Amino acid sequence: MELPRVNAVGIVERPDDHTQLTRTYSLRLRLVAALVLATFATVSVATTVYSLGAYCLTSGTGPIGLLGF
Repeated sequence: MELPRVNAVGIVERPDDHTQLTRTYSLRLRLVAALVLATFATVSVATTVYSLGAYCLTSGTGPIGLLGF
């Protein structure tokens, strides 16, 4: 069996006798992975907003209206 080669442009050229196996994951596994990523992103944003809000509310900088805007 001959392995695929890469031409000068960088495109993979597969020989005729080379069969490529597809790697598919089940729908359930993909949904769980998407849920984990979405949960991580949501928690990251929520904790950032919460901690920044807590810092701004307790930093004692005075009234915002005095900034001249």
